[in-house]
Amino acid sequence: MSWSVIAVGTGSAFNTKDFQTNFLLEAPSGKRLLVDLGTYGPIALERFGVHGGNVGQMIDGVYVSHLHADHIGGLEWLAFCTYFHPDKIKPKLYCVSGLMQQLWQKSLRGGLGSVQGKTNTLMDYFEGHPLKVNEVVYWEGLELQPVQTVHIMNGMEIVPSYGLLVREVNDRRHWPYDVFITTDTQFCPKQIQDFYDMAGLILHDCETAPYFSGVHAHYDDLKTLPEKTRKKMLLCHYQPNPSQEPVPDGFRGFLKRGHRLTFEDAALKDLTEKDEKEFDDDDS
Repeated sequence: MSWSVIAVGTGSAFNTKDFQTNFLLEAPSGKRLLVDLGTYGPIALERFGVHGGNVGQMIDGVYVSHLHADHIGGLEWLAFCTYFHPDKIKPKLYCVSGLMQQLWQKSLRGGLGSVQGKTNTLMDYFEGHPLKVNEVVYWEGLELQPVQTVHIMNGMEIVPSYGLLVREVNDRRHWPYDVFITTDTQFCPKQIQDFYDMAGLILHDCETAPYFSGVHAHYDDLKTLPEKTRKKMLLCHYQPNPSQEPVPDGFRGFLKRGHRLTFEDAALKDLTEKDEKEFDDDDS
């Protein structure tokens, strides 16, 4: 059995139809690691049988890319559900070390800092695994490598945001990295083309609105990338009901929520037809 990447949601920050772009990495052992957990994440996870009563058993941990609510808005739910559960299983928390401090001080402390009769810290809820840039962390047979992307500026300063390169440990049959999950990024191929080249599959931030926000890679810009790069890309983080047709434009397509992708014998296997039908049936 190979490992899988599963699209919990594939939409932009305010896309209630497709939920927000969060992923699950599922190891052959059955353990699951979230890549971000946005505001709609707890609702989206119910479609995978994950809820407040069993999330500690179903989810081993979470990787946090940056501090926008569509990527961390569900963490308070995860923290409280596991903290008050009788089993008290602490989810692992993977995050670049400086960002982990900001996650607590700027985002989570207001809700999680106090419970009745006690003042808590981030480590009361999570098993912290602070990451160093340019170092690999290992999880269940996978190598995880954070890579900084350019998402937004705070005046003259780049606000930290980290995509994720993922590969199977010691598997030299595959590309140098199997998957590049960009998380949120502007269109900046000069900065991240090397990571495009490393990957066999790219799950890429893609804005599909008729206007350009300037803080996400827009579909029209991504169309200008070389064919060899576009053909690796499944597009995500899009607005509801996108009108574009990515396959004729040379992309793999739009990633859809519920999609499960596995990697065997260096070839991408898409096991999503059944999953996609089930999700469509839920919406009818």
